[in-house]
Formats: sequence, structure tokens, C-alpha cells
Amino acid sequence: LVLVTRSHSLSTPKPRNAQAMKNQYAYQPDRKTYDGARILSLHRYAIKGLSGDSAPTMKLNGWDGTFEDDRRFALLYDTSGDRFDDDDPSWLHKENFLCAFTAPELLATLDTEYRIETARGDCAKRLLTVWDRKLGRSSTPLLGPTDLAHTSGREETSRFFTELCGKKVQCVVANNKSDSADGLSNRHVHQFGNTSSGVKNNKGDTRTIHIINENTVKQFSEAVYGIENWSKETSSGLSATRFRPNIVVNHLEPWAEFDLIGKTIEVVSEDDTRTTPVRFRVVSRTVRCAGVGVDPFRPEQGLVDVPNLLSKHFPEHGPYLGVYAVMDNVRDGASCGGSISVGDTLRVVEV
Repeated sequence: LVLVTRSHSLSTPKPRNAQAMKNQYAYQPDRKTYDGARILSLHRYAIKGLSGDSAPTMKLNGWDGTFEDDRRFALLYDTSGDRFDDDDPSWLHKENFLCAFTAPELLATLDTEYRIETARGDCAKRLLTVWDRKLGRSSTPLLGPTDLAHTSGREETSRFFTELCGKKVQCVVANNKSDSADGLSNRHVHQFGNTSSGVKNNKGDTRTIHIINENTVKQFSEAVYGIENWSKETSSGLSATRFRPNIVVNHLEPWAEFDLIGKTIEVVSEDDTRTTPVRFRVVSRTVRCAGVGVDPFRPEQGLVDVPNLLSKHFPEHGPYLGVYAVMDNVRDGASCGGSISVGDTLRVVEV
């Protein structure tokens, strides 16, 4: 393994206007260093389409291929039930699910929390709690905590969302039983991903990591709203969370993440003490759709036509924003998982 030589850190450009920022970056597929890109935030979406959970550190089990339980569960429309086989799951288009693509405004009214609780000798609990977003988490939950590791918990969740949306839905998960009579193992074998990119570029495996560059979102927001109206601290611009990322990075030039496609990136902790650092292979750009029309963390912004606005302001990139990566999780025949944290940096490696 040869690490790419470290050079200067990439700094955030400060153009005078949105057009200047748009013209500042040129596609450079042979660029060899991206050192200095830093993890700004980490997010997991255990139930496809619901608001995610943020944490300073996220665990990646080596054989899981993605964040622990990320998009492990989904709310499948009953009319599509015959398309999903929990013993042999395959990728399904988001139109088959109650999710941000099919009901963005409805699901944005909810605030959800998912947590994993493990007790010695017991199957881990996978607890979902749902609140009315306007009333806040100090109010009585609309649902839960209910344990999605067990059939009864998934059935309760199915009934709640069926009543909420007026269509019968099933809370589904790949059949991966634990040693107990009723429960799920810790192995995350199928992810209800948003696009088929992971399948096409990862030998049929649906599990991916979604990476968003904050400076790309900032440039896009400035083009749409104007620099004077953009602020990540207010609702006057677009935020990276709208795009449902797993990893948000900064200190990377706008759109430079597209140069990383086909490359392997390594996560470097602040003290750089990991013996087997977590690595990802960047496999494709992320095509945007109506599913990001509403920001799950800031629904008060309302609907934004992201695909058309991307194509309008950045036709050279089309309706793409963000990249998909897959875990480079087997080295020397061993599983290579680990944890990554806010503040960790990324560097390109040669393998």
C-alpha cells in the first residue's frame, strides 16, 4: 500500500458571487491529492424515508458494508408486497415504499429516533420512537419506543404508518434471524438504498455509504438563493442534511468529490492510531430526485425542485449531487470494520 503524497490542505473558496464560485472549479480527474477533507457530521437512517440520527461517532461492522443498521428497515406498500422476498431480498425502486420520494411532506411532520440497546446474553433491541415534529420530543410519542428487532414491534410500526398515510404498509427487513426464537442478528445484510448505483457498482450488493460535500451544497444554495441569503444556521438556504447523507465533509472544493470516483479513500483519525483504517471505494455520483424536495431536519423550508435547479444552474453536472461509496472491508482475507468520527480526515490511497 502506497499513500499518496500529502500536499496542501484544500481550503474553502470565498468568491464574490455565485457565478464566480460556479466558474472557479474545473473537473480534474487526474488530481492526486485531497488531503484536508474533514468529516463534518455523520448520519444514519435506520428506517428508509424517516428522519435520521446524528452522532459524533458511527460504527461500521466489517461485514455489514455500511453504517450499523443504515436503511435496514423500510415501509413497503402492501400492493408491492409480492416484489419483496425477505429470504432473498433485492433492490426495489423507492416508488414501492412509503418514503421521502412518495410522501415527503407527510414524513417531514415526524421526528424519529432509533437506538440500539444491547444487554449481555440477549438479542439487541432496535428501538424506534416517533414524535410530532411541531410538538417536540418533550411531548408524548406518537409511536414507541417499539422494538423493530421483533415481529411484534414491526407489526405495531406497520399499523401506525398505515393509519398515518391511509395506505396499508408493512415494516420489512431482510430475514436475518439471531439465535433467539424471534429477533434479528447483528449482521446487516440488505440495505434499502435510494438508487441502484450500489447494486450496479458493487456486484449486486445494495449496501453503500452516501457522501455529501458541504461546499458543493453551499455553492448550489448560493446559485439558487444568492450569497447574501445563504446561511447554514438559518432556513434561508439549502443544508447538506436535505440530501440524506451518511457523511458530510468540508474543506473540499465544490464538486471535487466527483474526481474521487474510482478512487479509494481512507479515514484518518485525529490521533491516527488505527492499525487498519476504514476505507471506502467511491463508485458513482448520486442522481437527485423528488425525494430530497423536503429537508427532513428543516421541513419549514417547503418543497424545492432540486433536480431541475441543479440542471439549470450546473448543467455540466446535471441532476447529480453527492457520491456513493462502498466499504473496502476485506484486506488480507480479514474483515476490516471500525468506527469513524466527526473531525476525522480523508485521504486518497493507492491500492
